[in-house]
Amino acid sequence: MFKKMRGIRLPYTKQGLIYFTCRDYADQPQRVQQKINNLCAEVAGEHYQALRDVVISEKSIQQISLERYVCMTVLYDLRKNFYERW
Repeated sequence: MFKKMRGIRLPYTKQGLIYFTCRDYADQPQRVQQKINNLCAEVAGEHYQALRDVVISEKSIQQISLERYVCMTVLYDLRKNFYERW
């Protein structure tokens, strides 16, 4: 079940649309996959892969933080920017 993310200034339905689109990355058309990849690169720069993991994988932010050596606070901020720039 999808839960609205606090701090992201988008309505529940818009957050849900972005969340499920990203989580279904493998089945999305090439243009949507490219949009996700490009937006991750624009928003996260050197932390591109960590943000991409946050939005398309089932891993927790804590797990990604430990694997990618990126502070959890940074990942939350990057995710917020990703959603709001979508």
